[in-house]
Amino acid sequence: MNRQFGKLVRDLGESLRRWRLWVHLGWNDIAKQYRRSFLGPVWITLNTGIFIVAFSFVGAQLFHQAVEAYLAYFATGTIIFGFFSSLLNEGCAAFTSAESYLKQGSVPKLAFVFRVLVRDLVLLGHNCVIILGALLWLGSVGSVDWLATLAGLLLAVTAAFFAVAILGTVAARFRDIPMIVSSATQVLYFLTPVMWRPEQLTARARWVVVLNPLAIFLDLVRKPILGQPVGAETYLAGLVVIALLAVLFLAILTAARRRIVYWL
Repeated sequence: MNRQFGKLVRDLGESLRRWRLWVHLGWNDIAKQYRRSFLGPVWITLNTGIFIVAFSFVGAQLFHQAVEAYLAYFATGTIIFGFFSSLLNEGCAAFTSAESYLKQGSVPKLAFVFRVLVRDLVLLGHNCVIILGALLWLGSVGSVDWLATLAGLLLAVTAAFFAVAILGTVAARFRDIPMIVSSATQVLYFLTPVMWRPEQLTARARWVVVLNPLAIFLDLVRKPILGQPVGAETYLAGLVVIALLAVLFLAILTAARRRIVYWL
């Protein structure tokens, strides 16, 4: 076990050293997907923007809120949750989609976890234009706590690294995992305060938010963007989730990392 742990640490170190590889792969994934498209990834931003604007006028009426405030809340929630959802779903294919690389050469396996992170961070950057537009319309760009936003995003990406590595490994062994994760993220969209606010729930029903890791990281990133303070308990909850994921990461990757190639 100690030997496998050492190999995992070396894999991580080698992956970080070869950062140009996974940055290139992540960027190339996006470029290849939209190579013959006129607008490229902008199509994703347009589709997301149209959905957000269209639903905001309806959602503001349903939840009895001003359209301007609801638009900013819903836009940030939708885009950040979409980022989380994409990481989880694409994380299931982190290793299976890299079969040709892993079988033909000596490439550190965790490089393909970073590849997924890079790809989804680039797409998040595209969609942040929508958040900026909503904040400009609301006139609250100046109230954004940029430092807290970056801190929340860093915690979210750290958790995502462990989650993607875990899901990628388990999905390489059990091919039903991607379908399970896809179904789960669809359900979690409605159980996470993306379109509704936690205070609209009864005290008994708020366990849906308290026990939802996606809701925790959504708060860590969204609240500073909206100029709202993030409580110390939310940071603590985020760190607890990261610690639990790190333990699972070490347990699963230490035991199964060497077998991933044979499962592909």
